[in-house]
Amino acid sequence: MDLPGIEVRPITDMTENRHFCEVYFSDVHVPIENLVGVEGEAFKQTMRQLEHERGGIDRLVSNKALYDEALKHADTGNPLIRQEISTLESGYRIGKLLVYREVLRQAPAGFSAATKCFCTEHEWNVAQFVSRILGPEALLDTHMSRGLAYAPAYTIMGGTSNIMRNILGERCLGLDREPRG
Repeated sequence: MDLPGIEVRPITDMTENRHFCEVYFSDVHVPIENLVGVEGEAFKQTMRQLEHERGGIDRLVSNKALYDEALKHADTGNPLIRQEISTLESGYRIGKLLVYREVLRQAPAGFSAATKCFCTEHEWNVAQFVSRILGPEALLDTHMSRGLAYAPAYTIMGGTSNIMRNILGERCLGLDREPRG
């Protein structure tokens, strides 16, 4: 990433992390020994790499410790809370099955988009549950407040949920591409 013609502009998020950036390429020459994949197919190579990034278990369990802490404080006598816990527990199990399919290569091409979409939206639901259960106290713990503040980023990293739905529709369901421009 330090070749002439590559400009990287980090984006600082609200948790002061720099996991996102803008990258600009201007007449970059890549030495043959640094070439990954086939010359002229960088976009295809990037998409293949994203397939692996999207289906990882980390997309499912990033907020698991926060969830476990919230469970200690949840009013499990409240049927609405119990129902929400049941939904989230089911989400963890479904997410694991989706990730296992990816790891075992049992999922069809492009299905990692569905795995990523489900798991990151589940993580967002977990963050909302934790916020409701712990309330303002969650903000007093630095680790917890950072985890909750970072939760919206899960549905953006590696492609937004809407992009994942488009990929799923086009590659797995055979739907027409969304009109461009």
